[in-house]
Amino acid sequence: MAYKVVIADTVFGNDDIEQRLFAESGLDVACVYLRSRDPAELIRQAATAQAVTLAETLLPRPMIEQLTSCRVIVRYGIGVDAVDLRAATDHGIIVCNTARYCLDEVSTHAVTLLLMLNRSIPANTARLRAGEWFSPTVPVRRLAGQQLGVVGIGNIGREVAHKALGLGLRVVACDPNVQRLPNDVQSVRLIGLEELLAGSDYVSLHVPLNATTRHLIGDRELRLLKPSAFLINTARGPVVDQAALTDALATGRLAGAGLDVFEREPLPADDPLRRLDNVILTPHAAHWSEEASVDCRETAVAHVLSVLRGELPGDIVNAEVLQSANRRSVAVTTESTSRHGGGW
Repeated sequence: MAYKVVIADTVFGNDDIEQRLFAESGLDVACVYLRSRDPAELIRQAATAQAVTLAETLLPRPMIEQLTSCRVIVRYGIGVDAVDLRAATDHGIIVCNTARYCLDEVSTHAVTLLLMLNRSIPANTARLRAGEWFSPTVPVRRLAGQQLGVVGIGNIGREVAHKALGLGLRVVACDPNVQRLPNDVQSVRLIGLEELLAGSDYVSLHVPLNATTRHLIGDRELRLLKPSAFLINTARGPVVDQAALTDALATGRLAGAGLDVFEREPLPADDPLRRLDNVILTPHAAHWSEEASVDCRETAVAHVLSVLRGELPGDIVNAEVLQSANRRSVAVTTESTSRHGGGW
């Protein structure tokens, strides 16, 4: 049987890896790489495709309803908020992410932001470039012994906890779907969100974006943080009420923040966050490395090939589709689903 796979968009600039892997699969796969993000072009091509892979393209219900031949949608990345999961499930389409491809990169980025905030690196760099020298005007506390609160102790959250423990930090975490942690982070204490916010020197967010996590950190939660605390977000921008955060940073109710994600992306040139000297901003780059990009693409192709072969892929994020009467031609051979993100 001949299959059609549509690569709706990527951030990679080509489809070389995908074409090679599909050619080596032994299946008859025609791979269509869309350089345009025009929804009409996507539907024109994907309406007859058995699989769609995407990075940033939105797939709301009206578009999913037109994917009449589609068996699987795979996102290049961890978050799947761009895909209407309920619509996909209603139409029997499996949705997968690439859940483990950038765990080291994102966790390292989060810890890097934490270290830069702790050592006041941006302020000291600006002072030196202005012709000044060291002056102990900005409070800097020894890192070891301080508390990190990890909000969302899924795959990335556990990596952050593990690295933080190695730096001598005390680590607490909150996650409503986790009751027991693996051995390498057994010293992490699971507590409620309010207790975590009130007692932590650093708070790092690692939750997916969904209806329960949108503005999870708002004005009320920010007021629970100590004035000396720092907030780090490498998850999704809308997890934080950005206006409330900006106000807390501008008025000194929060010592600082390290942000890789924002409510609007790219971050507008006139956004007030850009004018604050107690915030570190990076351009949604935490996930990126050459190795991670290859891992992501190889994993996405592996998921597609599993479904085309009638097998169950990994990283299914809408597991209920497996019980759906409308599920499209996938043999359930083993339990191979994985919970997405940080447990919310």
